[in-house]
Amino acid sequence: MASDQNMDFLAYRMNVQEFAAFERILGQKIIRANGVYWGQMRPFFFRPLLPFQELALISVRPPHRSAWGGCQYAVASGEKGNSFLNFRMFDNSGTYSSGNLDYNRRRQVKLAARQFTIRPVRDVEEFKQKAYPVYLSFYERTRYQFATRRNDRSFFCWWADQLFQVPKVILLGGYRKDELGGISVSLFVEDTLCYLMFFCNTESLRLYLPDLMVHTVREMAAGRTEVKQVFAGMYNGGGGLDDFYLLRGCKIVRKPAMLRLNPLANFLARLCFPKDYGKLLGTLESASSVPVARDAASQDAGNRKSDSEATPTRQ
Repeated sequence: MASDQNMDFLAYRMNVQEFAAFERILGQKIIRANGVYWGQMRPFFFRPLLPFQELALISVRPPHRSAWGGCQYAVASGEKGNSFLNFRMFDNSGTYSSGNLDYNRRRQVKLAARQFTIRPVRDVEEFKQKAYPVYLSFYERTRYQFATRRNDRSFFCWWADQLFQVPKVILLGGYRKDELGGISVSLFVEDTLCYLMFFCNTESLRLYLPDLMVHTVREMAAGRTEVKQVFAGMYNGGGGLDDFYLLRGCKIVRKPAMLRLNPLANFLARLCFPKDYGKLLGTLESASSVPVARDAASQDAGNRKSDSEATPTRQ
């Protein structure tokens, strides 16, 4: 397996302002309010661009538009919230090796490494030509509902052009000989490596490319003191993508959060969408069966996956 494990991570390091610019380029609605960058998750509902960022209650000034919907953010250490935010985190990034995985996961990584080479994708025209059929295969298999316009070749090419505008994006391809089987997109923001996105074709899924890609990204971060953790998105209550990461050593980091909802939106959510409302509160239905790593601020207070893109700032 070849990979860019010797890359200079500091050269890829972004601050939050650069991350906000990246999200805006790709069409995400970002608002800066009182020094905090907020991303619009749903119409008129906002979270900080880095959802695990802790904010002091007294200093928070959410976007004015949130008055029509709401906002949610992790609170500073020692402060009480009215909900929780649950994150998928690999928090042992500095000591990671394939030996940390169980037998089946190590076997899957080894099998994939015999088939694939992981290397950076640096040419936008190659990306447009080779990644588009991979994305179509991914969509046909999963019927993924976010950014469905990428199914159109012209829009996919526009998206690729925007993606390659940002030189600090860590864009890796999984190649079987010269054929591209899958793509991952990661960003190194402050002290966190954010594993933002992955998609692959059906054949590569069968050959365990998702396992090899996650392993490669974690291995690149291993031993680097500047990388504190690897963020793999919001925990969605189990199953699918959650189970994929949990089986590979990911933990659920649970942080107290403040949820502010418009009274009417709050009433309708509780009455009409109780399950979704419970997820918004951060309720874990089977907390005893999953590895929960409680953040310092809150100490007191399966089988194969069906792959999907992981876009943590939008989940």
